Amino acid sequence: MNMTINISLPKDLYEEAKTAVKKYSYSSVSELIRESLRKRLYPELTVNGFTKEFEDEILRAAKEPEENDIILETKEDILSYFKNPTAYAKRKNNR
Repeated sequence: MNMTINISLPKDLYEEAKTAVKKYSYSSVSELIRESLRKRLYPELTVNGFTKEFEDEILRAAKEPEENDIILETKEDILSYFKNPTAYAKRKNNR
């Protein structure tokens, strides 16, 4: 459930917030304020909203190939795959 609050900002601070919205591609001043609060309240979280340890584990696991992954190691592998992905996958799985 979202709650609505109203805040008053000095004009200069509001103008700086609007500039930051454009500069950092926020959707609104509200989104800038929400992110600022998250950073202040949960400094241990990464920009993705995870703990550093959890994010490191996810990134480590993502680097490990799974059983059916197709690994393109060379330029020739990449070109062959994009010319005919189905044939490339069958050829690699039969090795």
